[in-house]
Amino acid sequence: MFQPVAGVEYESREVTAADWVWSMMTYLSADTEISEHPEYLASIVGAPEFTEGAGEVTEVEGINVVDDYTLELTLSEPNHRFLYDLINVYVVPQEAFETVEEFGNNPVGTGPYMLGEWLRDDHLTLTANPEYWEAGLPLTSEVRFLNIADANTELLMYRENELDLLLNFPTGQFNALKTEFVNEYHEMPGLNVRYYGFKMDVGFFSENPLVRQAMAHAVNNEEIWNILLEGQRVPGTMGVLSPSMPAANAGTQTYDPALAAELLTEAGFPGGEGLPTFDLYILGSMASSPAHEAMQAQFAEIGVPVNLVVEDGATYWDHIDQDDVEFFVSGWSSDFNDPSEVLNFLFLDGADQTHYNNEEVNALIREAMTITDPTEREAIYRQAHEMIMAETPWIVSSYSIISYLQKSWVDGFTITPSGTYTAELKYVSVAEGQG
Repeated sequence: MFQPVAGVEYESREVTAADWVWSMMTYLSADTEISEHPEYLASIVGAPEFTEGAGEVTEVEGINVVDDYTLELTLSEPNHRFLYDLINVYVVPQEAFETVEEFGNNPVGTGPYMLGEWLRDDHLTLTANPEYWEAGLPLTSEVRFLNIADANTELLMYRENELDLLLNFPTGQFNALKTEFVNEYHEMPGLNVRYYGFKMDVGFFSENPLVRQAMAHAVNNEEIWNILLEGQRVPGTMGVLSPSMPAANAGTQTYDPALAAELLTEAGFPGGEGLPTFDLYILGSMASSPAHEAMQAQFAEIGVPVNLVVEDGATYWDHIDQDDVEFFVSGWSSDFNDPSEVLNFLFLDGADQTHYNNEEVNALIREAMTITDPTEREAIYRQAHEMIMAETPWIVSSYSIISYLQKSWVDGFTITPSGTYTAELKYVSVAEGQG
């Protein structure tokens, strides 16, 4: 059943195959205000034509209703990740979508929780769906997410039992907190990769690959992440893929300042002579990390001047896609442990803000999509990965470790390598009198 919502009159709140058809057709819109990722369904026969048809194509041949509770999808070719992509395609009620103002900020679905109260920059409250289809779930009547700007304040609240979970750690206190809360500390390898991207289609870096390579060899990620930042993340030495992924180890960006100096000389900039000062754009929420200044100092050691420019989230993501931003920090969190999660979204057809676009790499990524044998597929991904690393569109910084503190009275909070936000909250319970 779709969740009830004030001001919305349903023809029927029962979820049927027809609701899925409408949701998928909406998802396939080329209008980014409606759907940002129609490619999740692009393997369905007729889906690209519908997306590109600007309203002239009204049906998708590969989406067919068998009966009220059965939907048949036909793919144009094999796609080993299609079922994973479906995880990100949601069924929503047409009546609510067309009635609720700013539906993206006031979602309605079928899940265990409903949107209660959302005060931006303060808190988000979810309330239990009384008509959820799984009997006995969710286990808690309410979940609150608090937006606390200062990490030290957040830690103080955790110490005073005002928080059940602590998902962020103040800089410089990571190891101390692991010791202090030894029985409450949890971690697992993650699927996020952080990187510094070069614009690859215009500007200085697009014309000077040796400078990109020199800068990559100037960065000592082991020192930054294992010493300065106390092991909060894994140093980025293996390539653009998280270490647990197939085809991950294609790392060529070793710390080698002597090689970096040689490459600068070969590029025509001995000791950095003649280089302009490069602006490195940093998202405001990431600006407090000492990693950026440490890397800036390491660039200076080989004669590469870098200026740090901080921008807030309201402008950052649009700005770094523009031609005037040639060097920026970014990151990507994969939903599951497959190379396509990185390669398809960041290296296929210039999708990333680096605008990296190599036709041979594109062909390999597309070929791998159709391969069902994992060994054969990994070999193709490794070839693509090695080609990407050779061109240095990124300086790979680090890979995530999912770490958090959890009070003893919380049970059922189980995460995945994608991050703490993937925990299925319907199974989480809090002991009576706590939380």
